[in-house]
Formats: sequence, C-alpha cells, structure tokens
Amino acid sequence: MERKKSQKTDLFGKIGDLVLGGRKSSNKSKRGAEKEKSPKWSGQEIPKKLRGFFENRHAGWPEYVMLKAQLGIIAIFVTEVIYLVFLPTKSYIFIALLMVLSAYLLYLTATQVKKAFERDYPAYRGFIVMCVAIAWFFVLALKFFPVFFSIKTLQLAIVPPLIAIGFVTVAFCAFRAKYGRNFTYGRVEEAHESRAIVRVGYDIRSNVKAGLYSVENFLKVKKGDFVKLSVERPMLGLRGAKVKAILGKTK
Repeated sequence: MERKKSQKTDLFGKIGDLVLGGRKSSNKSKRGAEKEKSPKWSGQEIPKKLRGFFENRHAGWPEYVMLKAQLGIIAIFVTEVIYLVFLPTKSYIFIALLMVLSAYLLYLTATQVKKAFERDYPAYRGFIVMCVAIAWFFVLALKFFPVFFSIKTLQLAIVPPLIAIGFVTVAFCAFRAKYGRNFTYGRVEEAHESRAIVRVGYDIRSNVKAGLYSVENFLKVKKGDFVKLSVERPMLGLRGAKVKAILGKTK
C-alpha cells in the first residue's frame, strides 16, 4: 500500500513540477525565505495532504487551482486520444465524458481561477477556453470531417490532421500575441546591494513558474515590497521564462 501511495505521489509531483516548477534552492541566501510560507488567500485552502508539496515549491492556492486546471486539460486530451485512436465506435460514452470534462473546466475557470488570478483573469480564461475549443476541434476534424469527403488518396486522408495542427498553431500564436508580456510581478523576500530574492507566483502571460528567484536589483527595495520584474522569454518557452531584474515597485 505504501509503495502504491509513493508511486502516485511521485506521478503527481512530476506533473506538478511541469506546471509549478521544481524546488529552487540553489542559493544559500534563499534558506531564510524558504522557511516562510507562501501568502494565504482568505477562505481558500490547499488540502492538508498537499500543503507540503506546494510549500516546497514556494507555491500557494493560485498554483493549486492552476494545477487542477492543467490536470483537467490533460484529462480531456487523453480522453480524446483514447476515443479517436483506440475506441472510435464508443462515441456516446466519450462525447459525454468530454462534455463533462469541458463543463468542469469552464466551471473551474468561472469560479476558482477567477478568484486566484483576478488581475490577469482574461488571459487565464482565454487559455482554458482555447484548450477546450482545440479539443473539440480535433474531435470534429478527425472524427466527423472525413465524412464530407470521399477519401481515396493519402493526400486527402491527411487533410484533417493538418488543418487541426494548423488551428492549434494559430490559436497559440494568437494567444501569445494578445496576452504575452515580457514582465511579471513578485514580492521581495531579501534585498542586497545588487541582488534580491523575490517570490513569484505562476504567471501564464509571461510563462513564469512559481518559485524564489535571485534577480538583479539596482533600486532601493526592502523585504515585503511588491515589484515589477523583467522577463527573458525563449522562442518556444517550453521550460518557462527567466526572471531577470527588478524594474520598479508596484502595488
């Protein structure tokens, strides 16, 4: 039993690391900040069994909410793959399941995501709605689109997948163009002459994962100040953006 629980915890941890980022403790000056718990959101709690997992990653309730959303998105795409590839004849079962997962994600977006990411809610709402739309587009394109064609050649057979891939590419490029930014926000945990340790929450707009970051500091800031931070975003951004320097104080 303990072995099974350990395997489940490891799997949850790996998925969580992709969303939240791993433990960040490469700098000795971060040890003091690590002892301090993440900010609390009144009326919102992380399940007791998962609190240690999130505290070790310097994450709080917003990151917990986003992890649930990410798991929901993964679930809807896994369900879709099983349906389209392995059990294409079980339409009623899988369409119903996809509808339930879609409804859950939309409900989570309108309730908890809205409370967790109030400042940038339109971006989070747009991302989740976009993922749900992509999932349904794949179902329509790969399952029902071929019905309208007499597929006799390989060229026609690959048309639906190509359209679907093109749709995904355009959707993510449009999202990045509309909501993407090269800065984020954080709270100062430690301040030194030219460096500072800042706590940053998950930020979908700048593709920054939650954690403690050592950044350049040329301003007079102190512990507890909320600051605006410059971000270096790679072309693809699969591993997340890098937080570089403090740009100024903010509220």
